Amino acid sequence: MILLREKRSLSINLKIINMNLKKTVRLLVILLLVITGCSRESNKNLLQQKGKSQTAVIQLLQKIDSLGNLGEYDVEISKDYIAKAVEFAHKYPEDPMSAEFLYNAGLMAMTVAKTFEIPDETKLYSNKALTIFDDIQKIYPDFTGIKNCMLNKGIIYDDILHDYKNAEISYREFIARYQTDTLAINLESYLQYLGKSPEEIIEHIKN
Repeated sequence: MILLREKRSLSINLKIINMNLKKTVRLLVILLLVITGCSRESNKNLLQQKGKSQTAVIQLLQKIDSLGNLGEYDVEISKDYIAKAVEFAHKYPEDPMSAEFLYNAGLMAMTVAKTFEIPDETKLYSNKALTIFDDIQKIYPDFTGIKNCMLNKGIIYDDILHDYKNAEISYREFIARYQTDTLAINLESYLQYLGKSPEEIIEHIKN
């Protein structure tokens, strides 16, 4: 009798365990469906956010282009583009448009730096441009504009910041990498006049 009761008890316990397992499996299935649905919704939201960011950058670029066609220039729109383009590229570095967005931002930062007569603003946007061109070289070494990124760094130091020591370093890096390029050959000749005033250049040529 005892054995029979134990068998019945064991049978009841097994049924309870089995029922609990079924409940657990059902709950897991429901949970998985919920998670999958949330994941899909989350991915959809992420794609929507990315699309909005990308559209905002492109629209600003179109505004700048339209103004340029009219011979006009808006510093604030350029600043807005720089900020949004950099933000997009840092958030979505794998996106095919990121390198191009960054490169345009670098060029615009150079332009903004040139428009300011306030030294702090000139320095701020010159450094932004230098950082952008450095980032492109590090993150997108196969980008088609890499050569221009290297050259532009030299131009920023030379023509905007008047930091001729770093300008020479940047130009020599360019020359070393593109030795047979016509521009590299011209830069080699230009280095002897780097940092000199027009009068000093004329004097140098005379001698």
